[in-house]
Amino acid sequence: MKSVNELEHVFENTIDNWLVALHQDSKALWGNMDAQQMIEHLIIALNVSTGKRVIELVTPIDKVDKIKNIGLLSDRPLQRDFKNVALPLDPIPHMQVDIATAIEELKKELKLFKNHYTLHPNIKHMHNVFGELGYHEWLWMHYKHFIHHFTQFGVLTPTDRIE
Repeated sequence: MKSVNELEHVFENTIDNWLVALHQDSKALWGNMDAQQMIEHLIIALNVSTGKRVIELVTPIDKVDKIKNIGLLSDRPLQRDFKNVALPLDPIPHMQVDIATAIEELKKELKLFKNHYTLHPNIKHMHNVFGELGYHEWLWMHYKHFIHHFTQFGVLTPTDRIE
């Protein structure tokens, strides 16, 4: 797992380069979300990590540590076509008027995420699969999640995945 400083560097200096490659008509290589829905999906995940959206754990408590170690804390990329039981099977309708507005909202939520953990460095928020996560774990989760979806839309290649 990358250090906090390495992960913060990616979010502060690299994400913008990925975002400029996305357009309203960008096509997914798999899955059924369009590019704007994907950006809004990332916003929802950021909202969970700051406690704006509260979700319940669906993983049996006796399996959380094992699933967290294998699925999150390892360098293993997130699984393609993973179905998160907290999400509907069909993509959520657009929340913003266009992808540019969604991207600006994502940037805003990234800043709020950083600020939230600056003000509350020891706080933890529930991830429905991996249990309670602190700042470093959420950074890693978002890093893996962003790489997964930017690979889904061809902005990154599979070799760009987890280093």
